[in-house]
Amino acid sequence: MKERYSLGLSFLLMFSGHAALPLTAPLVQIPEISEPKINPGSGNFPLSWLTWNLEWFPGRSPESKLDIQQGHIRKVRAFLKKIHPDLAIFQEVVSVTALSVAAGDYPWRAVTRFQRAPDEDENLPPQNIALVSRKPWKEVWELDFHQLPVNEERPVRGFLGAEFMDPAGQRITVYGVHLKSNRGGREASAKRRKKAMEYLHWDWCRRSLDPREEAILIAGDFNCSLKNPEFFQEKTIRGLLKEGWISVSQEMAWPQGATVRENRLAKYPPADFDHILLSPGWIKNYGEKWKDVYVFRDKDVPSDHFPLCMKVK
Repeated sequence: MKERYSLGLSFLLMFSGHAALPLTAPLVQIPEISEPKINPGSGNFPLSWLTWNLEWFPGRSPESKLDIQQGHIRKVRAFLKKIHPDLAIFQEVVSVTALSVAAGDYPWRAVTRFQRAPDEDENLPPQNIALVSRKPWKEVWELDFHQLPVNEERPVRGFLGAEFMDPAGQRITVYGVHLKSNRGGREASAKRRKKAMEYLHWDWCRRSLDPREEAILIAGDFNCSLKNPEFFQEKTIRGLLKEGWISVSQEMAWPQGATVRENRLAKYPPADFDHILLSPGWIKNYGEKWKDVYVFRDKDVPSDHFPLCMKVK
């Protein structure tokens, strides 16, 4: 499916608890989709979830050779079978073909079509977000930021969204995110993460979603920590927590809750950059039946990130 549409040049964003914000609209389009030709129906609520940054998939480097790429594909496929979630959200996906091979057991697959922004490195391919599922979605879409004005606040990547239906016919909205920024230092990156979250609110408004009443799950690599004191003033995640959202891994012991490996050469400590967030509406409709949460910290995981997993009871 190649459908694309723009929602105009500017909008007035209105959402509960926030001031009106003028925003330039991102590009809303259909991602690269593979899905069986069957009627999804209702009651197809995924019960086990995974978010995982695959690290320049395939190959773990944009300069990797073919044999390294093939080995990466095999290992991701093996770990995906081992963890066996109903739904997985991936970041740093470069090849749709490689993702299809690694997720061959998942009939519903979607990969964003992100394009390079004018100020991005032309020698690096875009890093996309993917969603693979054993349960059929009702709808899937993406937001692409590459056409937004180039300034110090423009986020690098967009989002991947999907809507599922529970057995009662209520919609469940899922977002895959990657708030990485390759431009500027910590302050600039924080501004871009903030703007990216504003566009999430923009999309809720566009789709008439109220997080206080409806089930929304946001998962991915936020490049933002709830444990590191350097991030304590940042509202990327904490702003949602103040509105009643829950981070399912927030209470995990440290460093067991770290999803990013320590890199002693680069002097990077372990980090909790990967998160699964649940809306107040999720808790209202389903309760806190998400206690089975863990970081899959196997030493052979083929990425600099460990998968973060959640099972709904």
